[in-house]
Amino acid sequence: MIRLYLVRHGETEFNYHKNLCGWSDVSLNGKGRLQAQRLASAIKDLELDIIYTSDLKRTKETAEYILKDRSCSFIELDFLREMHFGDFEGHTMVEIETKYPEDFAKIREDSINYCFPSGESMDQMHKRVTKGIDDLLNKSKEKNILLVAHSGVIRSTIAHLLTGDIKKHWNFKINHCTLSVIERVEGFNILTKLNEEPYNYLNK
Repeated sequence: MIRLYLVRHGETEFNYHKNLCGWSDVSLNGKGRLQAQRLASAIKDLELDIIYTSDLKRTKETAEYILKDRSCSFIELDFLREMHFGDFEGHTMVEIETKYPEDFAKIREDSINYCFPSGESMDQMHKRVTKGIDDLLNKSKEKNILLVAHSGVIRSTIAHLLTGDIKKHWNFKINHCTLSVIERVEGFNILTKLNEEPYNYLNK
């Protein structure tokens, strides 16, 4: 059995102000660091064989809290990056609606296939992530794997492994520094935890 732990990074200033934060390489803010500390405390007794992160600061900084007093290290995987919002990185959706109404209408009409200028579409991100996840799980010799990634990446991973349908991407809510768990038994995937807060995890 493989146990796949999925953790979203802590909050950043971009997140706080609702700016699109895809490939922008921003650090955790004060709240994000506290969230990462709480999560690390909550899962300190989890047996982990390996930790993977995206190559962006906010996931690596979150992973560093989790790694404290652990013997394993983390490996950066660029396929775990959030969706690339291109020219709209750092914008809010309100700003896009006001300043770029045609693009906003296209996003609303087809959020899966709309490609952000100089960026990517959700479909492209989903294919990038799910191919990487499938390769990782099929080749992995480790049994307890922790991914520290981004909300879009985690939603795509869960939608893919549980439903095989990108349209289910938005059916899963993923907050900062929450824990979701998928167990793979003989190729069959079971969701055992979803978006669980550290406080709740500590008390179970």
